[in-house]
Amino acid sequence: MRGKQRRETDKDFTGPRLDDIIDHDHALAKLNAAVDWHLLEGRLGQPGADGDDRPTQSRLLVGLAILRQLYDLTDEALFDRWLENPYFQLLCGESHFQHSLPFERGALTSGLRRISADKLRTLIRAGLGDAVGFEPGEMPELARLGVDPAGFGRSSRRRDGNGDKPVSIYDVAKRAGVSIKTVSLVINRQPNVSLQTRTAVLAAIDALAYKPNVFARGLASERSYLIGLLHDVAPGSYIADLQLGALARCRDEGYHLIVELLNPQQDRDVDQRVRALVSESVLHGVILTPPLCDDRTIMQELSAAKTPFVRVAPGNRMPGTSVVHIDEFKAAYEMTAYLVSLGHRSIGFVKGKPDHGAARLRFDGYRSALADAGLPFQEEFCAQGFFTYQSGIEAGEKILSAKVRPTAIFAGNDDMAAGVLAISQKFNLSIPNNLSVAGFDDSIVAQVVWPRLTTCRQPLKDMAAAAVSLLTQKRTHDRPLERQLAHELVVRESTAPYAG
Repeated sequence: MRGKQRRETDKDFTGPRLDDIIDHDHALAKLNAAVDWHLLEGRLGQPGADGDDRPTQSRLLVGLAILRQLYDLTDEALFDRWLENPYFQLLCGESHFQHSLPFERGALTSGLRRISADKLRTLIRAGLGDAVGFEPGEMPELARLGVDPAGFGRSSRRRDGNGDKPVSIYDVAKRAGVSIKTVSLVINRQPNVSLQTRTAVLAAIDALAYKPNVFARGLASERSYLIGLLHDVAPGSYIADLQLGALARCRDEGYHLIVELLNPQQDRDVDQRVRALVSESVLHGVILTPPLCDDRTIMQELSAAKTPFVRVAPGNRMPGTSVVHIDEFKAAYEMTAYLVSLGHRSIGFVKGKPDHGAARLRFDGYRSALADAGLPFQEEFCAQGFFTYQSGIEAGEKILSAKVRPTAIFAGNDDMAAGVLAISQKFNLSIPNNLSVAGFDDSIVAQVVWPRLTTCRQPLKDMAAAAVSLLTQKRTHDRPLERQLAHELVVRESTAPYAG
């Protein structure tokens, strides 16, 4: 939390601007200009505020992780280089040249441990998006980060000296010495191709950097290779994890992911929008995230269009629908029981969005655990949240303003729990000595705040990947399928035994 206080006091900093002292042709300046940082920060759940020219912790962590991998630096050397290198600071979001880190080293070191090379590569791809194109070799930094620059926004080009003419399936067939039909079978992952032939075709595709046209591919095979993911909130840590999980599995399966925002609360024509989406995009299937996974209008439109869909973490059971979920009730029950086992007898709760069925299940699990422990449910220890950081601050303030405060607060997701951590400073409460705080999801937010959050790990990426698999796998019949994944209690520094 001290990092946030530092940012507020540094707003009047009057050092030299980076724009005045850097060369924009420098490799790191080009990389900074290429990445959509606002989108990337949104995926991590900490988007930068409009008008605030200081970096968020998310931006700083990703920038440091990029630099660490590019230059093979230890954490200590990385921080020292950051303090003296304007290009390093530019990539991490600074607009003025600084001689001090905007966040504590301990929190940054802890956050960096969570960003593996694979996670970093996925984040960079998300930040670059499909609109940015580079010729091979133009940005070797991307290659060193494990990202193929040729995969963004450019058609496939010949590598055999024939200029800029796009590579076609005919070129691949000729190089591999097979028919066009055989190439198509390999691209569409059909089983009736020998290993030797498949290897030759894949080698030709790689040598020519051939990129199949997804629409032509769909026409040839009479099936779409587009998966839609629908959500109703601005991208945050929860939706970001679902997107990353779905994107990775789509890539493995040879599909493409389309992400669409729908808000049934505000959009009166949501049925028409869904109808237009499935008809214009010819989606192979759709993933419905909470609370859209409980919206009957959306499901009716998809069913009418004969578009398969999978519901992720629904709050209501609906016969005839495919579902991927965890046991939300049991997970919340176990977290509450854990707090009880620490000696806490007054436990507060921050509720999630009222229209989320999963939020209701978590609240029910909390109340049931209290009852089984012989503890009374106290309405004044509960407050309404909306799965956002700001709502966590407001709910936490309401609960902690009571004459008698709870000794522990369980929030319905990590973003709200982080808000409770923040507002606890206003009441001079030490976490976890004076107040234990727990969250739900185990998103990146739980791992970058301090103290780190005790939380219930919901395998969001695996759930999204499972949803994609349900849509792409071949089935001889259309019976609905259900996948229940395991949750896990993750204990960190934000909770401790009751000391009273």
